[in-house]
Amino acid sequence: MPDLEFFFDPICPFCWVTSRWVVEVQSQRALAVDWRPLSLALLNEDVSYAEREEASPEYPDSHVRGLEMLRVVHAARERFGPEVVGDLYTALGELVWDAEPPEGDDFRAVMHEMARVRDLRPALRAADLPEELADASSETARDDDLRRETREAVDRCGGGVGTPILSFAPSGRNGAGPGPAFFGPVIDAPPAEEDALRLFDAVETVARWGGFAELKRTVRSFPRTRLSSRLAGTDTHVH
Repeated sequence: MPDLEFFFDPICPFCWVTSRWVVEVQSQRALAVDWRPLSLALLNEDVSYAEREEASPEYPDSHVRGLEMLRVVHAARERFGPEVVGDLYTALGELVWDAEPPEGDDFRAVMHEMARVRDLRPALRAADLPEELADASSETARDDDLRRETREAVDRCGGGVGTPILSFAPSGRNGAGPGPAFFGPVIDAPPAEEDALRLFDAVETVARWGGFAELKRTVRSFPRTRLSSRLAGTDTHVH
């Protein structure tokens, strides 16, 4: 039984960095994590293409790439079980975020690189999964399941959130349903060693505190990945 459910979209840089922090915690502590899909494309499907394009012309396309990856995740989980999802997410994330950075420090250039990821077979090989699972990237019949899973995650937080979503003690106490869930934490780099554990304990304490709702600031430091290395540490505002 998992201690934590982590809802992810491989195309989200903030989610990727947070996930690497959770993996670091797992390396130091017995923490059972159920990695589950949350599609930003499906979450935002009622938002017009023009509105998403206004934020950045590459946003809609990058979200589609994320959905294609999650269809492959769905297929792998269906065939081999949930235990393969964590390693597959790692492989997909590395395919995106460990890529060579584009020239310049332009946000749109980074978004373009995210959106151009097509061949998912290297990630499947890295996760020791059959390459033919890449064919699932175009299987839109999987979207209803992914949509329900996305909605489940967002509803646990009360709506109005994205990814990552962390849900503690997802089986609930005495089978009473999912435990506390929230969006975040949003960090720009994964802390290591004792700092990783201190942050995890602080986050879990706040999550389990009855009646706690929100801490927030809209200015963020852009995530530190190889792909975004020329933007890393610069301020970005999210509302």
